Amino acid sequence: MPKLTLLPDNKVIEVESGTQLLQAALDEGIHHAHACGAMGKCTTCRVLVLDGYNNCSSPTDYELKLKEKIHSNQEFRLACQTKILGDMVVRRLVLDSEDIEMTSQTNAVPIGRLGETKKLAILFCDIRGFTPFAEKITPYDTVFILNRYFNRMVNVIESYGGRVDNYIGDGLIALFGINNEPDAAVSAVQSAIEMCTEMDEMKPYLKTMYGDAFNIGIGVHYGDAVVGDIGSGRSKRLTAIGDSVNFASRVESANKQFHSRLLISEDTHNIVKDMVKIKDFVRTNIKGIEERVTLYEVEEVTADVGKIEKSEFIENGLIWRKVNTVSSFDDEPHQILKVKRDKILVAKCNNEIVAMNDQCPHAFLSMKGSEIDLSENKINCRWHNSSFCLQSGEIKEWIDDGMFKFMGRLDSRAKEIVELEKRNLDLFTTKVIDDTVWVGMDPEY
Repeated sequence: MPKLTLLPDNKVIEVESGTQLLQAALDEGIHHAHACGAMGKCTTCRVLVLDGYNNCSSPTDYELKLKEKIHSNQEFRLACQTKILGDMVVRRLVLDSEDIEMTSQTNAVPIGRLGETKKLAILFCDIRGFTPFAEKITPYDTVFILNRYFNRMVNVIESYGGRVDNYIGDGLIALFGINNEPDAAVSAVQSAIEMCTEMDEMKPYLKTMYGDAFNIGIGVHYGDAVVGDIGSGRSKRLTAIGDSVNFASRVESANKQFHSRLLISEDTHNIVKDMVKIKDFVRTNIKGIEERVTLYEVEEVTADVGKIEKSEFIENGLIWRKVNTVSSFDDEPHQILKVKRDKILVAKCNNEIVAMNDQCPHAFLSMKGSEIDLSENKINCRWHNSSFCLQSGEIKEWIDDGMFKFMGRLDSRAKEIVELEKRNLDLFTTKVIDDTVWVGMDPEY
């Protein structure tokens, strides 16, 4: 039977001649990425054939078309289109922690990461008169007041399933429906009304402490926007772009002209008209729109809008993020908590709950599935001969070239991994509140 050597998994398996390479890896329990569902329509299952290329089946038409499009070399093959006819040594080429978790078409990528058009409710909020207010106080007080104000506004937005997309000076943009939350439009309008209430409740404090106060203007628009990861490096984030976002900003700006606090677009009104009470409406020209548009001033929401259960809170200088119930770890002892673009591995061993960065410090692969040894107070990385202290994250054992040498090869990539700078594993605090596991981390994480 042919022998298949899989790198960097360092596994040697025997397979029947004619076995599909991808299926052989999956049968071995390897999380081999295949975002298109093994249909030959993407390259996430790609491998580099290091030895035994002549023992690969001929490329299929699907594979030839993709290889021509990306101008790949001969040794590059798609695992879902390649059958094993003899001994082979291959290396998977999609290895980051996000891709490793992609094991099916349905859960391949978090919503919007690759870019898609979605119906969103977009809320713009801006402070009125903040510049003259800030000129009378110290820089420290300026930042303090803004954070106090944003804390109130963000709590309201998140309580109705919204997500703050960006802060622009003393303004903010919030998105509703980015994860297909129901009733996004009315949730955005209800949030806007409660944000105005929060502002009114904050005014007496401002006048008492600083002798003056400010107001806000809010605009809400419901429409199509492109959602995807924009940017590069650590600044890359999931956001929305497009004409709808620009239009929502102009709806907010119209409040200045009409001396109002909350205006919604006609598209938003068409969705929520049976659930709100309108105070007034105006026909006006908006920059970038040829025809006049109708904007509506909302007085109140007449329907019941449900709040979502809070998934975060701040305590003792840490942001505590909700993971799952304690009982859920009985069936799934290793779970992933997504924080922005990072992933936290939360694991239960015996009665202990531990949390750590899901990337191993040497090759940035997923730590999920690694062995936890409470008696030795360590976690052993499932990919390499490295282990880390569960109390401090410090290195107990670091990868060496022995595991590569047993394969009979120490290629350039293996040497690169061995010679990487030694780094500790990032750990996080955990606690249980009412049978729910929470992870505490620095607010900047």
